[in-house]
Amino acid sequence: MKVDYKDLGVRIKKKREEKRMSQAELAARTDLSTQHISNVENARSKVGLEKLVRIANALECSVGELLCGSMKTGSRTVYSDEIDGILENFSNTEMEVLPQLLRYYRYAFKLLKNDLEEKEGK
Repeated sequence: MKVDYKDLGVRIKKKREEKRMSQAELAARTDLSTQHISNVENARSKVGLEKLVRIANALECSVGELLCGSMKTGSRTVYSDEIDGILENFSNTEMEVLPQLLRYYRYAFKLLKNDLEEKEGK
């Protein structure tokens, strides 16, 4: 299994911004350089497990939350938690429309997936 470093960087940046923390502040809390944090967030550098744990601790989240894009199992719970956080800010009207939107999304996803599989098969 490969680690999706681009997804990891995006998740680190998102968590950092949710905490209203600068790269410099995250760097200070993790004893890493600001340049290294920037490189990790932009997938220009790979991050080791020890440093990833320090980053997760500084962001007050689990390593699993940061790695869920690379995980084969357990990521569904992380995504569900993320979706729950998004839904907290939805209005009643947005919530009413959401089931239909998800059905359309699922249909469109299946069409796109089939199209991609056909192209790869050729």
